[in-house]
Amino acid sequence: MLGLDWLSLGLICLLGAMSPGPSLAVVMRHSASTGARAGLACAIAHAFGIFLWAMLMVGGLGALLLAQPAWFDLIRASGALFLMYLGVRSLLNNEAEMPSFENGDSAIASYRAAREGLLIALSNPKIAIFFAALFSQFIQPQAPLMRQVTIAAMAAVIDALWYALVSVSISRAAIVVSHITLLNRVFGAILVVLSLAVFWSLWPL
Repeated sequence: MLGLDWLSLGLICLLGAMSPGPSLAVVMRHSASTGARAGLACAIAHAFGIFLWAMLMVGGLGALLLAQPAWFDLIRASGALFLMYLGVRSLLNNEAEMPSFENGDSAIASYRAAREGLLIALSNPKIAIFFAALFSQFIQPQAPLMRQVTIAAMAAVIDALWYALVSVSISRAAIVVSHITLLNRVFGAILVVLSLAVFWSLWPL
């Protein structure tokens, strides 16, 4: 790949990470409700999920999913169920203020945030569609392994940096600290709507 190709790929990965969706909602929710540490854990784990998706796609999974629509629909349906679960849980969260954690509680919150970050990355149908379409234009399955790993790593690093910036910004915003309950409701509603949108797209017309 030429230098311009790498630049184009990096820009597309950045725009993909910045696009609104369930991943952004989950990182923002953890950053708002449990602070920057949990938000960063969510962001890093999400980036690892991005790396796994990217490696699978550059390895040929994208072509396989496009050839087997039923498998792809199964991934989308599973992701929609997980989004629904996260959304309902946020809607039922009655926390009225930013919690104050001891070291043990903070570690637990970070673990939960990381777990959800990884799961939302692996189950988000938008990510699968994005990489299936993108990498088919930039790399072939017979490309050297190091090039495949480099491309996947670049996508993950860009994703981690973007969501880390989002996490730190959200956790430090005064309006966030004073409106935790409302924000949980908003994030929950967004996730439920996104889940329903996926189910609607799977419904045969």
